Amino acid sequence: MGKFSSTVIMLVSALLATGALSSRSYAADLAAAAQEAAAAAAEKAAMGMFPLKPYAGAKAFVSYAPDGDFYTPGTGRTKFFEYNIGWNAAAFAGVTAGDFVKLQLDTGYISNSISNLTGVNGGSGSIAAAYVMGGVVLSAPLSPLTKKVIPFAGLSLGAAFPIIGTIDGTTDAGAFTIKGGQSTVGALLARAGVTVAINPKLGATLEYGFFQTADISLNASGPSGEPLSSSGNGSTDISAHLFGLGFEYHF
Repeated sequence: MGKFSSTVIMLVSALLATGALSSRSYAADLAAAAQEAAAAAAEKAAMGMFPLKPYAGAKAFVSYAPDGDFYTPGTGRTKFFEYNIGWNAAAFAGVTAGDFVKLQLDTGYISNSISNLTGVNGGSGSIAAAYVMGGVVLSAPLSPLTKKVIPFAGLSLGAAFPIIGTIDGTTDAGAFTIKGGQSTVGALLARAGVTVAINPKLGATLEYGFFQTADISLNASGPSGEPLSSSGNGSTDISAHLFGLGFEYHF
């Protein structure tokens, strides 16, 4: 009986000790979380209702451009430019305004070479643009506790600076050349994606973007007739779907 009682007492003591350790560990975790929350609240209070924290990053994209329109006064708007898969590289910087809003400035370069010109023999050339845009990005973590996976969406507006490589082709009427005739046009970039936190300051981004410019003036030289007008004037735009990866660092 004495041995049994001693064994029971030892087991109860061990359980109580384990419970005490677990309670202390849980309490320590709660205290650490409370301290972290208090520090974040104090920082936010010191910076105001909408604290502005800077961040910056870079991204690289694959650019898929659907067949592009070519507009001329004589023939109207027709599908004419067929593109190869291109690329887009961009750098960005901004500030977070509160927990869910980012104010962001983007600058980048997008390029797609021409694979073919509809109805033309031997069409070649390239259409590209540099751009600078400003906009708003909205983001929120899937879990407020972990903040590891953060979906985002946004819209930016700005200016694009077209770089039209010489576009050559041959129709039944003869050879022609198309060149760019405009230095600046309006542009927009819509985006959506997800940021995965690597550590509290660095994140990796997976993003889809839609890039669109206003019409870009073109000048054509060569025999008139489809697809060229007798005036030698025309226009097109840049429209592309972007799929890419990037990194974002918060200072």
